[in-house]
Amino acid sequence: MTDLGMNPNITRITMIAPGCFSTPAFISEPEGVPATVESTPEINDSSVITNCHQAYEQSLAAALHQPIPKLGELPVAQYRFLFDTDKKAPPNCVCTELIHLQADKDNARLLPMQALNVTDSESDQLIEALNDLIRHDGLEVMRTTNHNFYLSGMPASELDTWPAHAVANGKIADYLPRKAGAGDWRRLMTEVQMLFHAHPVNIARAEARQLAINGMWFWGGSRVSSLSPIDKVDLYTTDAYACGLAKAMNIVPQSPADFDWSNLQGEVIVVELGVYAAWLGGDHDALQEAKKTLQSQWITPAQQAVATGLCNEFVLDGCEGQAIIEKPQTKSEQPFWKRFSISKWLNREKGYNTEPKIQPEETDTKP
Repeated sequence: MTDLGMNPNITRITMIAPGCFSTPAFISEPEGVPATVESTPEINDSSVITNCHQAYEQSLAAALHQPIPKLGELPVAQYRFLFDTDKKAPPNCVCTELIHLQADKDNARLLPMQALNVTDSESDQLIEALNDLIRHDGLEVMRTTNHNFYLSGMPASELDTWPAHAVANGKIADYLPRKAGAGDWRRLMTEVQMLFHAHPVNIARAEARQLAINGMWFWGGSRVSSLSPIDKVDLYTTDAYACGLAKAMNIVPQSPADFDWSNLQGEVIVVELGVYAAWLGGDHDALQEAKKTLQSQWITPAQQAVATGLCNEFVLDGCEGQAIIEKPQTKSEQPFWKRFSISKWLNREKGYNTEPKIQPEETDTKP
């Protein structure tokens, strides 16, 4: 992305909206009429650029002018725990999530917690059983009031797994802990599967024709020792990780509901996870509505802000290796083959992603 420097007369809006490119916008209505995002006129110069962002955590780091961590080295627990508890994360703290592993002949597909409709009672029972098993090893799983889970007590230096949301609905054989020293993590994941297999929670879920909660995914335990200072930036988000990172950088995050299109100054970052949440949950109706909301509440107003001069640049980052940039139209219009319409891009007839977006990062061993 173009570095705008410190020019106070330049305003850039960066919209981080994972899933806005890869999820389909053509889900059929009950009567069979395709439901697409409403097209908007091509009022600005638009172009698509490539980047290395494969998760919204990476896009946020880039927008805040921080080094971009690899997917297996995200410091999510460090900053999300800070926001969840208003305390520093304990040593050796990692994120953990209840998941369903759907096995086939030689692999397994990961379904994230968002798709499982896990109740508080179910998670409490499973976590209690797991803590009874691992407590003698000095390990503990805790759940915060924001319904995020953390494991403390095991060194995370050898844990290189991607976020559960980054491998959701994909086959995981190549995305399990792969470093030479990750044997303890692989064993723990196996022990959790064995413990949960015949747990009363899953017996009850089977009787109710619900998917079993048959595993846990551990990730996000890397640490960052320092953050680069950044001058004026406005961050709009309710995401726990984004808020925790902002707190560590002395940035006060604001609610997206308080966004004021008439008062844009400097760099503005918006983290919008509504489309992503609907996709992770497998809710087609919610996905359709989330895409329409993204278009009407954010994309169309941002395009108008660029066209009227309130904003110099609008960046829509879909967090899968590409972003769309809109700038005011110039007198010499771009050739048609270099022009892109955001609404057309969102309406591409592209089905749901069912595999992780890029290849596993290289480590010192093979899986």
